[in-house]
Parts: sequence; C-alpha cells; structure tokens
Amino acid sequence: MHSFTTERLLIRPLLEEDKALFINLYTDAKVMRNISAPLSDEKAEKAFYNTLRMMKKNQPKIMTWTIVNMTENRAIGVQGFTWPTTNNVQSGDRKLAQAEIGIMLDTKANGKLFPEEAMGSLMEYGFTQLKLERINAFYASKNLATKRFVNKLGFILPANLQKKNGITVYQYFDYQQWKQLLIKKVFINTSPKEMDNTADEMAMRDCQQ
Repeated sequence: MHSFTTERLLIRPLLEEDKALFINLYTDAKVMRNISAPLSDEKAEKAFYNTLRMMKKNQPKIMTWTIVNMTENRAIGVQGFTWPTTNNVQSGDRKLAQAEIGIMLDTKANGKLFPEEAMGSLMEYGFTQLKLERINAFYASKNLATKRFVNKLGFILPANLQKKNGITVYQYFDYQQWKQLLIKKVFINTSPKEMDNTADEMAMRDCQQ
C-alpha cells in the first residue's frame, strides 16, 4: 500500500494520527446524511481502530487512505477500497478482481473538485498497482453530488442492475475503460525496490485528453 500525489493532493495510507479526522467525519450529521446515521464518538473510534487492524492483514478487505490538501497541509477526508467476501482472488498477492470505492470529505472541502481528483487518482492506483478488473460504486440515489462526480469520472450506469426500491444506485468502471482513458496523473511515493519499472511507468503516465 503506497502513498501517492496528484496536482493538489497527497493520498497516503490511514495512520494513527488520523483518528480525530476519522471520528469527525463519521460523527458529522452533514457528512453522513446520505450514508447512514452519524456514529457516536465511541463507535467511530472503534471503527477507526478496526479499520487500522484490518489494513494490516496480509490480504486486507479494507484499504483506506487519508486525503491531504497539500496547499494547506491539511487532511480533508478519507477514501478507500473494500472487498466483499464473495470476491474472487486472482493468482498472486493482492490481485483481487473487483473492489468497491468510497470517499468522505470534510464539508469545508466541498465545491473545489476534490472528489474527482482524489477518487480519480485512487481508481488509477487500483488499476495499476492492485490490478483490479472493475471498480464498483454504490451510493444513495438522493446523493446528487456523488452522482455528479461519479458520472464525470465515467462510471457506467447499468439499468438492468439497479435495485427495484430505487434507494441505492450502482455504477461501475472497468479496466477496459481505463485502458482507453486514464483518470489522473498519479505519482507513487515509493522507492525503486518496492515495485518494478513497468508498474512505475504505468503509474506515471499522463492522462489522455
């Protein structure tokens, strides 16, 4: 699990020092309004340590990064991948075919196109470094802000796979789409020993217009 940067953001793995940010996000009624009821401080803290613990496993089902605004040197949110237990595991380490993506941002970071930049770069990382075949997005149908930036990123909306109750929307972005149009320019912060030159070159490619 690496840290990486985009034009304005540092995306680094969740750390112990991010506890206050994590708790603030999960207890904020406005941030949680389209996700679920806000957590209590106690439950948010428990969720934070559970996330850190799961990230340390050999093949974690949760990988979470902290989003840092480099201009202000301030953490503004978290994002990550989760893998359902029914997912098929490909040969080799950490090569899971599909993952669900999610993002939570401080309300002060709204209106600055940070979701597109942060999540777009994580998608790039998922395809180049984690060898994902498909990235899935689930969100509340009333969450128009998420719908807007997910569509801007190019996620497909399969009409035949939507739930009948209409409460949750499902969209996906797959590897074949990514090969045709890169999302963001991502700089992996790692030493040459941590990955081969091919992977490094893939992660450093400019996005196609």
